[in-house]
Amino acid sequence: MLSSLLLAAAVCLTACSAAPATENFVLHEKRDGAPHQWTKRTRAHPAEILPVRIGLTQSNLHKAEEYILDVSDPESPNFGKHWSAEKIANTFAPSKKTQDGVVDWLVKSGIDAGRHKYSTGRNWLEINATVAETEGLFNTEYHYYEHDISGGHRIACDEYHLPQSVREHIDFAMPTIQLEGMRPLPNLVPQKAASSPFTGLTGLSNCARLYTVECLRALYQFGPGNMSAESNAMGIGEWADFLYLPDLATFFQNFTTQPIPADTAPQLYQVGDGVNVDSVGTFNIFLDALDESYCSYLGGDAPYVDPAYPDPNEGGYTGPLQCGGAPLSNVFSFSYNQIEAALPVSYQTRQCHEWMKMGLQGVSVLFASGDSGVANRYNSGYENSCLTAPDVGPYVDSNGTRFSPSFPTNCPWITAVGATMLQGGLNATINAGEQAVAQPDTTNPKNDYYSGGGFSNVFELPKYQSTAVSNFLTEYPPPYTSDIFNNSGKARAYPDVSAIGIKLPTVWLGEGLAVGGTSASTPIVASIVTLLNEARIAAGKGPIGFLNPTMYAHPEAFNDITVGGNPGCGSDGFTSQPGWDPVTGLGTPNYAKLEEIFLKLP
Repeated sequence: MLSSLLLAAAVCLTACSAAPATENFVLHEKRDGAPHQWTKRTRAHPAEILPVRIGLTQSNLHKAEEYILDVSDPESPNFGKHWSAEKIANTFAPSKKTQDGVVDWLVKSGIDAGRHKYSTGRNWLEINATVAETEGLFNTEYHYYEHDISGGHRIACDEYHLPQSVREHIDFAMPTIQLEGMRPLPNLVPQKAASSPFTGLTGLSNCARLYTVECLRALYQFGPGNMSAESNAMGIGEWADFLYLPDLATFFQNFTTQPIPADTAPQLYQVGDGVNVDSVGTFNIFLDALDESYCSYLGGDAPYVDPAYPDPNEGGYTGPLQCGGAPLSNVFSFSYNQIEAALPVSYQTRQCHEWMKMGLQGVSVLFASGDSGVANRYNSGYENSCLTAPDVGPYVDSNGTRFSPSFPTNCPWITAVGATMLQGGLNATINAGEQAVAQPDTTNPKNDYYSGGGFSNVFELPKYQSTAVSNFLTEYPPPYTSDIFNNSGKARAYPDVSAIGIKLPTVWLGEGLAVGGTSASTPIVASIVTLLNEARIAAGKGPIGFLNPTMYAHPEAFNDITVGGNPGCGSDGFTSQPGWDPVTGLGTPNYAKLEEIFLKLP
């Protein structure tokens, strides 16, 4: 009798939740190829509850490039006149027509208004709905998917539809086709320095063996950093419990050229619980912490991509939602990314717009470009994770030949950072000049390390980058067809800049180690930007904000890298050339020249 009742309930859920038959459904999103490392299993149970989030179409996004360049182009009379959070919220808020259209559709589909929840800025609408109800809303079928490595399960569909009448009002909905999210870029396997980094490897004569702060100062011409404005700060995003203060104190004691008190520590703003640290999606949680209007506990994060709160797991965070509680720093550095092809275009576009909004507020956002050259093996399970034809699937193993860009380095409103090293190996002198980082591993190709770079298949070429990219493609055309990379000349290209990314000193559980990766080069550039902000603040000016337009307008402020490349996908990848290139970008920073440029700007 019980099983009969459950069956009857399931049938009722399916029948009663279906959208009106008169609705004209059209395809809204479809996954591009088979999901990587996920196996489709059985149909999802119709009575299971899904936290459905609907991203409402925002206003004025067609003017995004105009807005961001107005405050960041060095030729603009409004350079440095950054927007307030309130102005941003008002400018991009969904229209009343959009909000009303989506609400009317939900109500007509049997989801009464009492079940609707909005994010603070009304950019997102959330409902809790059964699988059966959700299948009716989106004219689709949900299945359980099992991860081939972890064994974890998620609920998703291969495609979904929306009524023609509301499609223009919705960016995307979740959970639908999303399965993968972000993971950190692993550093290279830490290696002990030849002799202990605490003894014998200081001074400029040993820089190729250990790139100390002293070496970086000589290479990039920055000063001692003895100014300290209260309004100036640099933020580093981390998504696991990595901070260990005793190691930081040891680093200060051994690797800084000016004494730093042992009790000096960064201000920690924790979001979440430290329990859900293995989640594949994390950037939306960071954005939640900064922007209450984006806060996606109530709608922005993707279920099964981003962590969900309150967290019912043991030790999970169940307290008040932490929306907009963390302050904005002037600079943020991130050492995380994902395979561009693994995420829906709508998800990437929505989040890229949020990075644009941070630039509008005067925040510089920097991301590591990746350590796999033109490939993107991390989080793939393969030595050489490259792309193949969409009808085959977006991932293959070592047979892949199409270059694999990363996200969010493909977003035109962030600064992507590649990696370099001194020319000449371990005996190189500080004056040898830099080249693109190259650390092949003949015993395990998965540990090959080359600066990530390439051309996006999602985002268009921004105006500030057009001349530099056109010059590279015209003067030094790569020997590949459009089957290998997006050679249209209309694609966002990265990285933007680079810095030393190998044999950098760190401390792990009291032991000195030399590590590398674009995860290391990115905070170096971010630190230099923080010093530039320090100089501007001392001169009575504001922070720089979005960096790229000024940097591309002044390539002379960078050390041009013309040696090296970024192999991958069974090819030599791209090569470093005079001017910008998709290996090291514009090159490495010359602080003195950059300071002169930015101090002349308002």
